[in-house]
Amino acid sequence: MKFAKELEREAVPEWRIKYLNYKAGKKYVKAVASAIQRTSGSTPRLLNPRRTPTFFSIAGPQTEPSPKPSSRFDNFQPSDEAPRSSRWHGQSGPVNIATQTEDEALNSNGNSLGYGSFVPTPPPDPRPLSRRDGNDDDFELPAPAIYTTSSSPGTKQSLSPGRKAARFNFHRSNSSGPLSSGTLPTLIPKDVSDDRLRRIFSSARESARITGLPRQSLDLVREREQQFYAFLDSELDKVETFYKKNEDRAGQRLAMLREQLHEMRNRRIQEIANERANNSLSRSSNQNFGEGNPDKSSSWIHPLKNKIFPPGPNSKSFQDMPRTPHLAAGSRANNDRMDYVRRPENHEVTYRTAKRKLKLAMQEFYRSLELLKSYAMLNRTAFRKLNKKYDKAVNARPPMRYMNEKVKNAWFVNSDVLEAHIKSVEDLYARYFERGNQKLAVGKLRKLHKKPKDESGSSFLNGFLIGTGIVFSIQGLVYGTQLLNDNNPTVRLQTSYLLQLYGGYFLMLMLFSLFCINCSIWLQNRVNYPFIFEFDQRSQLDWRQLSEFPSAFLLLFGVIMWANFSRYGDDTMFLYYPVLLVGLTVVVILFPAPVLAYKSRRWLAYSHWRLLLSGFYPVEFRDFFLGDMYCSLTYSMANIELFFCLYAHHWNNPGQCNSTSSRLLGFLTTLPAIWRFLQCIRRYKDTRNIFPHLVNCGKYAATILSYLCLSLYRIHQSRTNLALFVTFSTINGVYTCIWDLFMDFSILQPQSRHTALRDILALKHRWIYYVIMIVDPVLRFSWIFYAIFTHDLQHSTIVSFMVSFMEVFRRGIWSLLRVENEHCANVAQYKASRDVPLPYHIEPLLERASIESSPILASEEERQAEPQPPRPQPAEHPSFYDSASSTAVAGLPSGSLRRRTDLSSPHITRSFSKILAEAHKQDFEKKRKPVEEAGEEAGGIGQSDDFDDDDDDEDDDAGSLSDMRPRNSGDAA
Repeated sequence: MKFAKELEREAVPEWRIKYLNYKAGKKYVKAVASAIQRTSGSTPRLLNPRRTPTFFSIAGPQTEPSPKPSSRFDNFQPSDEAPRSSRWHGQSGPVNIATQTEDEALNSNGNSLGYGSFVPTPPPDPRPLSRRDGNDDDFELPAPAIYTTSSSPGTKQSLSPGRKAARFNFHRSNSSGPLSSGTLPTLIPKDVSDDRLRRIFSSARESARITGLPRQSLDLVREREQQFYAFLDSELDKVETFYKKNEDRAGQRLAMLREQLHEMRNRRIQEIANERANNSLSRSSNQNFGEGNPDKSSSWIHPLKNKIFPPGPNSKSFQDMPRTPHLAAGSRANNDRMDYVRRPENHEVTYRTAKRKLKLAMQEFYRSLELLKSYAMLNRTAFRKLNKKYDKAVNARPPMRYMNEKVKNAWFVNSDVLEAHIKSVEDLYARYFERGNQKLAVGKLRKLHKKPKDESGSSFLNGFLIGTGIVFSIQGLVYGTQLLNDNNPTVRLQTSYLLQLYGGYFLMLMLFSLFCINCSIWLQNRVNYPFIFEFDQRSQLDWRQLSEFPSAFLLLFGVIMWANFSRYGDDTMFLYYPVLLVGLTVVVILFPAPVLAYKSRRWLAYSHWRLLLSGFYPVEFRDFFLGDMYCSLTYSMANIELFFCLYAHHWNNPGQCNSTSSRLLGFLTTLPAIWRFLQCIRRYKDTRNIFPHLVNCGKYAATILSYLCLSLYRIHQSRTNLALFVTFSTINGVYTCIWDLFMDFSILQPQSRHTALRDILALKHRWIYYVIMIVDPVLRFSWIFYAIFTHDLQHSTIVSFMVSFMEVFRRGIWSLLRVENEHCANVAQYKASRDVPLPYHIEPLLERASIESSPILASEEERQAEPQPPRPQPAEHPSFYDSASSTAVAGLPSGSLRRRTDLSSPHITRSFSKILAEAHKQDFEKKRKPVEEAGEEAGGIGQSDDFDDDDDDEDDDAGSLSDMRPRNSGDAA
């Protein structure tokens, strides 16, 4: 496989701009090769494709060597003159050099084609060997191949080191420059004096065989060579700077994690000691005071609790470790810039919570070290490959000069600090979480990197399920439409409501399928969606595996709908097939056994739990993303009321359950918008940022009012309610369109590299952005059909379903760009790993890796200090390198606007559109506490307990010593 494709596949997507620009380097190599070819003055077909033209072969006599000499006598001709047809006419006829002897070829002024198969063996001389040169006893070797003008061919000279350096050709000079010096390598070796070089080239010019080689051609080759080495130097400095910076941060993070682990161990040992002391005190109290002691309950509760929940193996292994000084609480006072959520001051961290968070932090840190290690290895390979291509193009001798003199001396190649960090993490993980089992710890840590495997089996299964499901679904729909024209009015009425129930289920299935399709598109375009959604790398499902769920549900949907409308089975089952469909779906999703992608199903179930309790949990990306998905499933949400109402009344008078009679149905249509409204309030409570959180609240308030007026209009049939519905829907439509384009998509930025878009684009095809920026606003106004078909207050099943269908399709294309925009923001910040919140407030958390601002928001001094690689003059390739341009779409990490100004240059003016484009990142990221608030509030880390804990927590001390911990006001859960 080509290395360029391998680099694009293996590179960390968020660090693409920080890798060696391999494709641009190949263009520099091609530029040097093309300059050499133009210098030769010949067409490519006249040159041997297996031999790169050297300097003296270019400057030699204009005769063409035989392309396929089988022996040295093949080129021999008895005539004194070669045929003219064989000279520079593209023919392969032999060249007449019979009059030349081997001595003449060796004693030439370096202008012959070379020595070897290009020079024929001279005819045999009948004279004795001792009489050929006029010297009977002199068996001297041939004279040197190159002579200066001051020496005659007949005299022998001992070559000094300077003269030996003059024996060079073009391919040898290309890699012989002093690369280790500060100046750029030149075409001619610097150890040769100018006077000597002048004599060499003057001799070549005087020989009338280099007269066709202009000086401008040599200058062009030298210029292309200098550009190539300047490009390598700039790329090497870029890689070196980025690696050192991340390596330093890794060392600081490791020191902090080590202190956190020591703190956890010390607290756990203290807890066990306090518990034993309390048990001893309780037993002595029983003996002294008898049964009338008021602490009677505690005297037997604590021993019983310790019997049920004894300390685990990890806690016992802590006692064998040497104690470290308990870190003072005063060191926790400076907690500015920490991730926080306002919590009560006296909120203690349990041992189980601290252990889970530190284990997750160690795993994520280990993953970041592996990414940095892969970064160094890929760049080293890229430099080697590029140097090898250059040496091959110019036939350089000695080869790999740049690699040996510069790259191998670079820090990212020679440093063993990263390996030491990896070893330390493995040791700490084994000591604190695996009871010293090094092999088990290494195995669990390395499971975080799941290599892609063949998913052809999943693809075949998906095709089978989808094809079969579509056949059953279409056939069932045909039977359903026939029942709508049945002679029995009861059957017609029941069929219409059954179709509504199936329609709501289908829309949810359709949105799930669109998400799977988006996952495929993100994967093809190197969008790191698992990192954005914070999927567990060990249990993450490939998009083909994920597609098995909607494919299987589609088959289940089609079979049940076909059986229902084909009147299969008993007539009493006609109304209860939807119950079977919903029941089987819930059982599959909530099945507690560890089968059928158990961790993924558990993640989905817990995400719905967090959405249901919006406002109580800190808002993460999955929370607001799932809430937005349900904002487009109002038809399905309304079917919840319809479903339970119909079966609660045993299908008696189904009209009482529709939208003209039920207020609960109207409330359920507004429920997703209410969830998002509460999430925005929670984000404002955590950050105190009016923009964008309270502004976003206004958008969802308009959505709630729109659906509320629609429900009132359907119930009361008032023209006033219809006018209010149109008014609020128009406001909501304009509001949401502006929000989608400027914030969720971050497009329509002035002075962007891409017209009407933004600077960084992840999707390869630019037309997708233009199509979505037109289709999304149009589909935002699909509600207008409700106002057009006012003669049908019930808004028939077809109209309601089609409006909801368009909204679900719009949400599918919205999610495509929303996640892509989030990924581009991570690319702009070089954010490839997350800093898991730590349980103890020992010292301020480190600045995130993403605090390194993008070049467009960095100050002028920072941009000068960080050299940017020169753009290749021959051609530019925007797919891998320029797509992650140095200009960024999103700025710094989320936080108050006053916190950003100190990191951006005062000379850079941030336009209103740029502020909107950057604000989308604050939808879920936790705020960094402002400096002025550091001493005013003590907050806890707002990371609630999640279901993302590991499956290797069998040694946790669950429930033990829960009420015997010392209270520290600086700690938070």
